[in-house]
Amino acid sequence: MREFIKNLSICFAAGGIAGLGYALGLWALGHYGITRALSVDIAPHLSNAYIYQRVVWGGICGLIFLLPWRKSWITRGFLLSLIPAGILLLVLLPMRGLGIGALALGTLTPLVIVLACAAGGIAGSGWLRAQGK
Repeated sequence: MREFIKNLSICFAAGGIAGLGYALGLWALGHYGITRALSVDIAPHLSNAYIYQRVVWGGICGLIFLLPWRKSWITRGFLLSLIPAGILLLVLLPMRGLGIGALALGTLTPLVIVLACAAGGIAGSGWLRAQGK
């Protein structure tokens, strides 16, 4: 039981790192005009509330790192990041009235969300690798 609690804590922390990576990745895509060049209306501003929310939800989503994985840490980070990206695109953003895939924000919105989630997933997976997990 102690080992499970330890792994749970480590995965939550890795998820927090992933949430930070996602927040910074999405901010960078907007800040440097990449989303505008793709005709996607996403350009978040860095704020405590913006980062805090994504770090906490990232920690919760980080529990997917508990799934057993034997391939490379980069592959793990990218493929597991597709789960929260799918939840965002198919559940959370449509609940805000943006349609499936949040296409109301632009045709390439799914690509932007997947790239930002991948940045977070790879960051979290890299942190786990640095911890020997």
